[in-house]
Amino acid sequence: MNGFPYNLFSYAKAAALGVKELKSLSLSRIRKVFSLMGRREKIAFLVLLIIAIVSCVASVKNFYYGHTYPAPAFGGVYSEGVLGQPGYINPLLARMEPDLSLTKLVFSGLYKYDSGGQLVADLAEGMPTVSEDQKHYTINLKRDAKWHNGRPVTADDVIFTIQLIKDPAYKSPLNPLWLATSIEKLSDYSVRFTTKDVSGPFADNLTLGILPKSLWSNIQPQNFLLAKNNLEAVGSGPYKISEIKKLPGGKIQEISLSPSPDYHGQAAKISRITFKFYDSEKDILNAFHSREINGFGFIPLGSNLYVDKNQANARVVSVALPQYQVVFFNLNNKILTDPSVRQALAAATDSRQIISEVFKDNALLPTSPLLFNSQKNRALANAGDLELAKSLLDKAGWTTDTKTGSRANKKAVGLEITLTTNDSLVNAKAAEILANQWRKLGIKVNLIIVATQQLMDTVIRPRTFDVLLFPQKFGADPDPFLFWHSSQVKNPGFNLTGFKDVNADKLIIEARATTDKKLRASGYEKFNGLVMSKFPVIFLDQTQYIYTLDSSLKNINLNVLYDPSLRFNDVSNWYIEEKRVWK
Repeated sequence: MNGFPYNLFSYAKAAALGVKELKSLSLSRIRKVFSLMGRREKIAFLVLLIIAIVSCVASVKNFYYGHTYPAPAFGGVYSEGVLGQPGYINPLLARMEPDLSLTKLVFSGLYKYDSGGQLVADLAEGMPTVSEDQKHYTINLKRDAKWHNGRPVTADDVIFTIQLIKDPAYKSPLNPLWLATSIEKLSDYSVRFTTKDVSGPFADNLTLGILPKSLWSNIQPQNFLLAKNNLEAVGSGPYKISEIKKLPGGKIQEISLSPSPDYHGQAAKISRITFKFYDSEKDILNAFHSREINGFGFIPLGSNLYVDKNQANARVVSVALPQYQVVFFNLNNKILTDPSVRQALAAATDSRQIISEVFKDNALLPTSPLLFNSQKNRALANAGDLELAKSLLDKAGWTTDTKTGSRANKKAVGLEITLTTNDSLVNAKAAEILANQWRKLGIKVNLIIVATQQLMDTVIRPRTFDVLLFPQKFGADPDPFLFWHSSQVKNPGFNLTGFKDVNADKLIIEARATTDKKLRASGYEKFNGLVMSKFPVIFLDQTQYIYTLDSSLKNINLNVLYDPSLRFNDVSNWYIEEKRVWK
């Protein structure tokens, strides 16, 4: 037998004999062979053996990592520190930060915002079908949505929730948003909302968390605020309440949540989320550094906390919020009716100094709230141009006395204004910086700082200020009606400056009376240009939400936030543990 077949046969025969010999090879023979080796041969043999083992392990490892990729795995615990105490884990009553955050995890709405701030379906099957007259919204519910007790979410639950809000006896702060809206049941899994007028902002109301009718229907209005369901909440969100720990005096120490097995959306990957409640910001910071908690968040505009963005073992996520520190000019003030004075004050304002010294750079240069997350229309105030400001005042007849350095007009009326704010640390510090910037123009600036409630009662409501420094918060929809329409110049409206303009009113009404996003955006851009050209306000800075997390938490994608509690809308994508998956 010649050629390849013969060679193959020979190799097979030799291999068989080798295996036979290998079986007969005893440990004693190996030792005998090893003992016959010299010292150098033994060392060489051991080195080669170690190299072979390491190479084999490395090859296996390289093969494994080359043919697999890291992927999220279920598991891990995330603990977050929160300031204050929870009271109402109820979407109809939640107002404070602990309640709002817990509510977003426990309850689902018909819709929610994704990490980019876009409205997406939650309990609903898809986006609503809007009628031709833009007043009717038909919504179909997902058939697989369930409450944490396993019962299905139906149209009856949605209708029941809206009815509770509209009934003033239940004292929901959301009541005004729903008075002009009716709801009807089309089927067990379909409802129709009808608005009295066309409302551009209405769709955002549909992010409201839905309550289970079966657990709330027997609770009378007088007992609504006291119901145990406000704490032992049952919702249809990605997480359910699994444990509530209280101190002997009844104070809540922590609340733990676990993933809901019946959740209709993407299953959560973190096996436990625990909220731990603290009395002070200092306590939260200490808890984070001692690794008692894995994360915490705060808004610099209302906080004394400061976090170093470069600290080790921590990730600091900063996300812009539609919240602003604003200077309001009272347009009924005789001096401030002069647009040149307002423009000069705006030109002399250096927002960068306030952002640096007050917020430690945890704030943004201001844009109009109507252009949220936009780089357009940067305010003139950001420049801090003193020479321009002085020139504007000179041209307007407010000349400087060479002896006193103060400004006055031809009637010898001195250029004097009063700047008022509350006793919040950041507002008080910003007001001091602002007053000093304006004094460089030769303006006499009086600074008044009072308690917040006193400011509301004696200054804001009666509009008794010259210049007011105070925060302004917008929502997901930039509808400026409450803040800028002429009908809102008196309390309880929020048009604090007294700004009135027929064209501005028209643009506001037209933009809110359509659901067409392009038309609304175009109208708001025109409105923004009109208002900013008249300088009724200065947007000093736009605040950020500062979310501080340890490195264990992964895949946090917060690009747009309308409210800090919305950070959990993307929680199903968060993870701590990882596994390798074959390609």
